[in-house]
Amino acid sequence: MEIKLMHTHMEKICGDREMKCSSFRLPEDVMIDIFLRLEVKNLARLRCVCKSWNTLLTSKTFVEIHLNQSMRNPRPLLFRHGISPSYLGFYSTKCKEFEDLCDPPFRTQLADLDVVGSCNGVLCFCSNGSDRSLIYLWNPLIKKYMTLPRPSLNPRYLGFGVNSVSGHLDDFKVVTISVNADAEVYSLRSNSWKNIAYGFPRSIEINRSHINSSVFLNGSVHWCARFSCYHDNSCPWLIVSFDFAKEVFQTVMMPYDLSTDDADKYLNVFDGYLCVFATIPNNTFRSYELWVMKEYGLTESWTKLYTIEKPQRIWWPLGFTERGKIFIRGECRHGGYGLLVYNPHSDTFKCIGVHLPYYAIQVLNFVESIIEPVSQSLILSRS
Repeated sequence: MEIKLMHTHMEKICGDREMKCSSFRLPEDVMIDIFLRLEVKNLARLRCVCKSWNTLLTSKTFVEIHLNQSMRNPRPLLFRHGISPSYLGFYSTKCKEFEDLCDPPFRTQLADLDVVGSCNGVLCFCSNGSDRSLIYLWNPLIKKYMTLPRPSLNPRYLGFGVNSVSGHLDDFKVVTISVNADAEVYSLRSNSWKNIAYGFPRSIEINRSHINSSVFLNGSVHWCARFSCYHDNSCPWLIVSFDFAKEVFQTVMMPYDLSTDDADKYLNVFDGYLCVFATIPNNTFRSYELWVMKEYGLTESWTKLYTIEKPQRIWWPLGFTERGKIFIRGECRHGGYGLLVYNPHSDTFKCIGVHLPYYAIQVLNFVESIIEPVSQSLILSRS
């Protein structure tokens, strides 16, 4: 309530004229401290109050401070797709309620879209038909989006992230891999695609599943994959990544115990660490192990955290709540599939009452930001 009154008071002081805004000038650090207490949707409106506020709210300093603050409290974003109507929104295990997001302005229905990933408050979507070359970047909280130019080849797989070593928080990139293993990378700052010289490793096949989404961490996007071995059913598992700074594909090995069995694997990020859910052999879709890579890139640092069992019912892990519990899709006591939350400390499953027929649902880590997904090259061309 106090923040809302402060927001109203400041707008009243400044009105709609720059002169009034200039006459009420607090030290910049005080202004930043006030603005950091406001919701993103309010910050977007305050940019329109006067030029000086717009300059401050779009400055690299403020955007970075705001993003770093948001990263301490990421929010799980649920995307239920595959049928109409689809669903996009947040769920809070603390408040035990859903908060719907508005539908994206670039498509009439979410059922036409696949989500590629989430990074720095921006979501990446692609069309989910036979032509997946329609790609969009969208910040749903400030309602800004950009349609990317089409890649030269129709993507089979896509990955989304940011070049974390460039110093630009909006240096978003998208990598695509075609059915022939040709690869292209898009840079938002240049608004252009370029071919990856050696393409995607032809000896590796990404595990295609609506549960096995790409995962962005440490400047790279990751997929769960297997070595191609057409004459052998026991193809070893591994993780393949694309480094957005170096623009090269790399491999990360799984624990030996996981790499040699035939059970399914799903990647995720837990508490800032790369992790993998692994179905236990001979008990598929009923029991899982959760492994975490304690030191990124070091195979010996893989550590098994939990073994999770629900032997009587089939279920799938989806992602993590803001409190370290696990979202799963499985059968509720009342019958039928729903969204459940698993507490690893009490070893209990709790249905949160969302009916889920058999279609895809994804859980993404989302951080609030005021970053606009707009190409710098387009801004310069307009000025």
